Amino acid sequence: VDSEDGAGASKSTNKGFVPAVSNFSIQYNYACASIATAVMLSHRDHTGEGVLPDFPEPQWVKEIMLSVVFIGSVVGMLTMGYLGDLIGIQRALVLTNALTVLGALASALLSWGDPSTVWSVITVSRFVLGMGVGGNYPLSAAKAAECCPSVSEAVAKASKAFFWQGPGSCTPYLLGIVLLFALPESEGVTSWQFRILLGAGALPALLVLWATMQEEAEDAPEEGQSEVKKKNRSEALRDPDHWWTLIGTAGTWFFFDVAFYGTVIFSPTILAHIFGPGASLMDICLKASFLGGLAIVGTLTGIRALSSVGPKALSVGGLTLAALIFSALLAVVHLLPDCKYLMFALLCSLYFVLYAFPNLATYVQPVVSFPPEVRSTFHGLSSAAAKLGAMAGALLFPIVDRHLGLSAVLAIQAVVCASGALVAYIFLESQEGEDNVSEDVKSSWSNLPQEGDDVELPWVADKT
Repeated sequence: VDSEDGAGASKSTNKGFVPAVSNFSIQYNYACASIATAVMLSHRDHTGEGVLPDFPEPQWVKEIMLSVVFIGSVVGMLTMGYLGDLIGIQRALVLTNALTVLGALASALLSWGDPSTVWSVITVSRFVLGMGVGGNYPLSAAKAAECCPSVSEAVAKASKAFFWQGPGSCTPYLLGIVLLFALPESEGVTSWQFRILLGAGALPALLVLWATMQEEAEDAPEEGQSEVKKKNRSEALRDPDHWWTLIGTAGTWFFFDVAFYGTVIFSPTILAHIFGPGASLMDICLKASFLGGLAIVGTLTGIRALSSVGPKALSVGGLTLAALIFSALLAVVHLLPDCKYLMFALLCSLYFVLYAFPNLATYVQPVVSFPPEVRSTFHGLSSAAAKLGAMAGALLFPIVDRHLGLSAVLAIQAVVCASGALVAYIFLESQEGEDNVSEDVKSSWSNLPQEGDDVELPWVADKT
């Protein structure tokens, strides 16, 4: 690591900047669709009964719009995670963020014509964007852990990068507030607002592209070294211990995302029960921004706790606590149906707990559970399972509510969280410190370069 001319410091800063902005991009592009859709279904910033939407939503959009970005994300997580190990993190980051830029700009600039055409273009664009955003999950985590001399430092850097998902989820609603103030209630204002909200998702991805290209190109290893790297990767992929661990990382993340995205999708129903239906766009933005602020505080709390207890304990404890809050919310709905602000307080505490503990832990767990040769691949498999859970939560709970009611939704959510805690407890290793890391993973970390080393190929583990 060059420390004399400042190049090493610049490179280190770049390595922290890229994962941070990648995580911001992930959540901005997931969250912006919600407020953009609310804008499209308004007329001159007015919503509610009797308001004719500027862009009426076809029935097929209601059925697939929520899931199409997750389908794209699963594809991106699987392909980009593998490519990160195969061709290098830097090259894969360029590809995945190019897809994000393409999807965001296409949804804003190509969506013209009648409402059906507009929704069709946005849907296709969201699939492309989902591939790019999904690829950022494993690549940003692997990038954050790159060249860290210890597991604890890798956890710290990955968690700091993950923090920016909180501001990313909040920013679309803050931008929505700005647009509601800046653009007057006039003809065509809806078109400008939703296009700015969707198109702005290209900006953080462009920043990642720029920063990634500023780094020195990854040198192609010599033939013999390339063969060693390929052999190490092949052996790691065939190691049954890694696939056993994958059940824990993927299974825990799956159950968490069922609960998490089910809660996010179902929150408007609870908020409508508390505050009444027909909220204005400003009300939606303000309430969502408040919940996003709780998410940021929760993530900061989780980062502090992670260094003390490790990701496994954070997952088990957080999901268990979430199951208890869902149970408490179920009891209030049955026994104290008029205590609306108590319901809102429980909903806020649920957001805090989900963001503070399992949300952070499930992202960090694959970083410390798998060796560098296959870290991106297994993180991609884990996050892909998570997004399958997100699809299940987004599609399942509205159907359950329609047929069985709110109580059934809350009961299922409690069971889902308890199941995630059980999977984490059984299949994951405790990692409060480096002594608890499996020997093969610990060995791969011990071979990493130290400060001041003259390094040519930092990720070739010497296993020959």
